[in-house]
Parts: sequence; structure tokens; C-alpha cells
Amino acid sequence: MNSESILENRKYYQRNKILSVIRFQKNVSRYDIKKSTSYSMTTVLSVIEDMLKEGLIYEEECDEIRVGRKPVWLRLNPQGGYFVGLEFNSRTMHCVILDFTGRIIYTKEREISERNSCAGAIIDMIKGSIRDALESLGGRREKVLGIGLGIPGYSDKHRGVAISYTHLKGWENVPVKQIVEEEFGYPCYMDNNVNGMIYAYKYLVYNGRCEDMLFISIRTGARVMPVINNMPVSSVSGSPGELGHIKVGGGSRLCSCGKYGCLNTEVSDYAIVSKIKDGIRVHRFQRILEMAGGSIGSITIEHFVEAAKAGDADSLELLEQVGGFIGDTIAMLVNIFAPRKIVIYGELARIGEPFLKILRKRVEENSIRENYSGLEIMSSTMGRDLGAVGAAALVMQEEFDFVEETI
Repeated sequence: MNSESILENRKYYQRNKILSVIRFQKNVSRYDIKKSTSYSMTTVLSVIEDMLKEGLIYEEECDEIRVGRKPVWLRLNPQGGYFVGLEFNSRTMHCVILDFTGRIIYTKEREISERNSCAGAIIDMIKGSIRDALESLGGRREKVLGIGLGIPGYSDKHRGVAISYTHLKGWENVPVKQIVEEEFGYPCYMDNNVNGMIYAYKYLVYNGRCEDMLFISIRTGARVMPVINNMPVSSVSGSPGELGHIKVGGGSRLCSCGKYGCLNTEVSDYAIVSKIKDGIRVHRFQRILEMAGGSIGSITIEHFVEAAKAGDADSLELLEQVGGFIGDTIAMLVNIFAPRKIVIYGELARIGEPFLKILRKRVEENSIRENYSGLEIMSSTMGRDLGAVGAAALVMQEEFDFVEETI
């Protein structure tokens, strides 16, 4: 590496470190940055001046009553750049735009029906969703810094290829990253859709300092993303976090992986709806059948959630069974990772306390006291577009390489 490249890399690192300080602290002056980074004041002043010229940050005078000279705060400029994120599963596709501060300024959902659940239709929907988002920016489109993709199933984020997803026809070895970059001309980054969600939590909820936690998504499948000592735990290759393919006691249904007894066959949205349909055939779940207008084919996971929240006896019995499977699996993870917080995401999480109480009870019964003591188990407060927000946050991470710090 020549001296010019070394200098550019140093400037890039200095800029990103200073941006991280401004992003994750409330009131920051030039002197505060010097203390936080240990850079010389000359370096701090030079980098700040460049970022002011680029429009990444702006200055704001302190309005507090103080003795002596008031500090000048440095703030992120919301219009300094924009991050586009798109995520989908077999049922819905979400696309969002975050401004430079991480605030959602655009969000849109599209339904994926059985008719358009094939590879070609999904690619067209991806292009259409991103195109609509970009058009919403108007003249600000030139400040888009990248597009993030949250891809379901198995994928290779380094090659930008979606390898497979059981619930979409023909979704095999699709070069999604290349397709999007060629269509729109922006840098594109991709990861598994659940893995991407942790970026939304870490940078937009916990301001870059995330205590030991497990993020668990239960939708068309179950997946876990651990954050240990402020670092997301992943792998260079393979598909980490496949919680749904852990074998569970009493499980006997055939999984999409070709094996029997996987957690997915007991707790996924599809598994729950399948169990409800089986129950209706023996005259159970009549409340849910009524909610679906008497059509067994119209039953959705949302019907189950609403019935459970309303106290329907059949639904609560099924919830106890499903929660038991999930709770026992979480207990195993608690003994392995010893997290301080567990966040549950998906439609089941919307049931709230009746669901969480089941999990807490099973985890307390099946994990060691030292790991369970003080553990918080909670539902995600983020919306259904969390995967898209995470994909946009992935662009933030890749473009600005936030400095990782252990706690």
C-alpha cells in the first residue's frame, strides 16, 4: 500500500470515528471529540471542516445559560445522506428510507400473494419497491448512499447471491445484489433478513452500545442473532442462527429441510396456522373460523394473535404449547450465551404478556439460576418494517464502518 493510500485510509477512519461520536452522544463539541478520540485538535478541526463542507454535519449554538464562552454543538445533518433498505419474506415486502440521523422518512409495505411468489415476480417487486422509494426523494435522490437488502432463507452475502428459500418458487442462486446495482447504480449490501435486524437495534435503539442480548425472530421460521459484548455473533460462511432446525421433544412433523421434529414445524406462523386448520376439522378454534369469515383457507397468524389476546380458550391452549417449545429452546440458549436481554420479534410477540409469561416460566425452570437472574425477556417494540430498517442500517454500517467497542 503506497503512502497516498495509507493517508486516505487514515482520513476515512478518522472521519468515521468522529461521526460515531457525534451520532451516539447527545451534545458534542470539538473539544469533546478531541477527548473521546485522543486525536490532535488540528486533526479534529480539519476533519470537522471537511464534514461541514460535505453537508454531513452542521453546527448549533448551545442555548443553555452558562458562564463564559458557550460551546458549539455538532449535529448530524438529516439531509446529509439517505439509506434505502428492503426486506421480505414469503408474505410481505417492506421498503424504507432512513435519513442521515437514522430516522424513517419513508416506509411502504407490499403483500406477496401465492400468485406472485416466484423468483421473477419477486425481482420485479424488489425493483418496483426501490424505484418508488427513490422517486419519493425527488431531487434528494443524488444523496442516496446505498441500498441494503434483507434476504430470507439461505444466501451468500459476500457474493450477493440468494441461494434458496423454500417458500418462493424458483428462488435459487439469484444474483440479487448484482441485479439491484445494475438497475439503480448505487452500492448494494445484503445479509440474511434477520441478521440485518440487529443493526437496527444496535445503532438506532441502543446507540451503538448493546448489552449482551439475543434477538429472536419467529415468523416463517425461527432464527436467533446474538450480540455478545457489543458484537453481533455471526460467521464467515454458512447460515448461523438457524434456531428453527433444532430438534424439539415431541415434534413429529416433517420440516422443509426434509427432517422431522424441527422447531419450525411447531412454532412458525405456517405451523400454527396448520395446527389451527387441523383443529377446526375436529370442531375446535371456532372463534378463529368466525374471524376468517367461515373460510378455513383465509385463516392467518394474525387471526390467532387476536384470538389469543381476546382470551379464546382454544387459542390460549395452543399458545401454551407453542410457548413451551420456544421457552425450552430459549433456556438452552440462555445456558450457552448468558444474555442479559432477550427480544422476541414476529406476530407472536404482539400477544404480549400472556406469551412472555409462558417463556419466562419455561426459561426459569430450565436454565441455571446464575444466567436467569436479572434476565429480561421482552417483545420487540419495532414495527413490521424492522427488517427493512435493519437493511438500511446495514448500509450505514458498511458505508461508515462504525467503530466497534466492547463494553
